[in-house]
Amino acid sequence: MADDYLTLADLAELLGVKTETISFYRAHSKPGRRYADHPFPTEDRLFGRSPVWAASRRDEIKAWGAGRPGQGAGGGRPARAPKDED
Repeated sequence: MADDYLTLADLAELLGVKTETISFYRAHSKPGRRYADHPFPTEDRLFGRSPVWAASRRDEIKAWGAGRPGQGAGGGRPARAPKDED
């Protein structure tokens, strides 16, 4: 299996993030969520409850990672206006 499929840990290493981050990307790729316009590639299989991706999709996943929004994308709370000093 190790040569044919990539696990969450493999994808995390490939993209330089934590496994929890890959899980976050997957969860937020659903319609109406943060990454709905740039969804994470869907897994090819499940081994039990663990998703895996075909190793042949490594370049596709790297391309997804290169196009993902950076930190601060998507809004959030506006920055506080600076206070006037007397």
